[in-house]
Amino acid sequence: MTPAILARLGLAASGWLALLAMSLPDAAPLRVAAVTAFLLVCPGLAALLTLRPGGPPGGRPAAILETALVTLVLGLALTTLVAVALFLGGVFTATRSLLALAVLTSVLALSSLRPGARNRDTGVHAG
Repeated sequence: MTPAILARLGLAASGWLALLAMSLPDAAPLRVAAVTAFLLVCPGLAALLTLRPGGPPGGRPAAILETALVTLVLGLALTTLVAVALFLGGVFTATRSLLALAVLTSVLALSSLRPGARNRDTGVHAG
C-alpha cells in the first residue's frame, strides 16, 4: 500500500477512534484532545481531499497555510451542519453528532479508494 492510501485509511479510522474516546470519563484529557482534534481537522481534511483530488499542494508555505485554513473551515462547517440538523430533528447528543461525522469522514476519505474510481493524480481511469 502506498503512503497516500494509508493516510486515507487512517483518516477514515480517526472518527471511530474519537467515538471510542467518548467512552472515557467526562473531561478526561485524552477524550477532550481526541474529540477536539477530530472535530477540527478530520471531516474538513476528508472533504478537502475529496474536493481537491490531486492532493494538497506541497512545498510553498502559503500553500500549506491555505490547506490548513481550508481544512479547519470545512471541518467547522461540517460539524455545524451536522449539529444543526440533529438539533432541528430533536435528536442531538454529542455521541450521535460524532457518529454522523465519523460516518461522513469515512465515506469521504474512502470514496476515491473504491474499485473503478478515477486515478486522480494522472487523469487515467481504472478498469
